[in-house]
This record gives sequence, C-alpha cells and structure tokens, in this order.
Amino acid sequence: MNKEIKGYGPHLLLDCYEADPVKLGDVALIYDFLEKLPVLIGMNKIGVPQIARFSDPPQAGVSGTIMIVTSHISIHTYTLKRCFFLDIFSCQPFDVEAAIKYVREKFAVKDFTAKLLRRGRKFPSDR
Repeated sequence: MNKEIKGYGPHLLLDCYEADPVKLGDVALIYDFLEKLPVLIGMNKIGVPQIARFSDPPQAGVSGTIMIVTSHISIHTYTLKRCFFLDIFSCQPFDVEAAIKYVREKFAVKDFTAKLLRRGRKFPSDR
C-alpha cells in the first residue's frame, strides 16, 4: 500500500490577556462556551464539556475541555492574573477567524496572541 505523507491538521493556540476576571471564574459560562464553540467553527462534539475549578491562588481559575470528533478544545483560565490559554486541535480545517472573534467577545479579551500550527507533518495518509 502506497502511503502519502500529509499533515494531520491545524492547532490554534490563543494566549489571552486583560480578560474579564469574573467571566474567567464562571464555571457555567465556560461550560456554555465549550458547548457552543465546536458548532460555531464547524466541528462535532463528543459528549459534554469536562470542567474543573481551582480556587487556590495563584492558580485560581477554571480548566475545561471538550472532545470533538476530530480532536479536542481546551481552556485554562487564571482569574487573578486576568488571562487564559485556549487550544483548538483538529484533523480537519475549522473557522479560525470565527473562533478568535467568539473567544475575544465571550471573555472581553483586550490583548491576545494567536498562533496557528500545522501538526503532524509526517502523519501518514491512506488516500
């Protein structure tokens, strides 16, 4: 069998700063965010978001993840530092600009950096 070499898929990394600390600590808001984001960017969810709250400084915040058919989405917030980190990893393309816009609006982000990586450059394809 002849296997072509292709990349696995995109991985969006967002480092977000000067966000609303109340929103960053709101478990219900983060759950809702993880429920809605996959649909917004054209992905299919597997199950429901998994959420953990941390109340001890300086790590106070919320971490959450949701599995998608093509990989996962995860978020880690730091309420006292007013920042969070978000990963969207998929073996299929997704709407990167829609994801960034939604994240910035949902958490009132004033400053961020975004990096889009192509993961698995040597991932074998069965095509």
